[in-house]
Amino acid sequence: MAKILYFVTGIKPMSLKLALEHKDSEVGICLLQDAVYFGCKGKNGNGTVDEAIKQSVHVFAGKKDVELRGLNKLIHSKIKVLDYGEIIDLVLNYEKIINI
Repeated sequence: MAKILYFVTGIKPMSLKLALEHKDSEVGICLLQDAVYFGCKGKNGNGTVDEAIKQSVHVFAGKKDVELRGLNKLIHSKIKVLDYGEIIDLVLNYEKIINI
């Protein structure tokens, strides 16, 4: 089983849906830049972030991106917020990295 990490930077819900199509792989999603808005309660890419969490997909968000947008208190509790060092460690745990 491949381990694939998706870096999502834009606000197009299709990018989240693409990450969920890998049924035979262990998938992680890291929300960066404007994509951190998907991690907010009530605005999660047409329910895609909730769907990812239900499927036990690991969802992460960049701490600086969350803070710069004032979203600290709005991020879904199941999303792990990471600083830059933790994101680098995260990259080392996955075999493939896809940036969309």
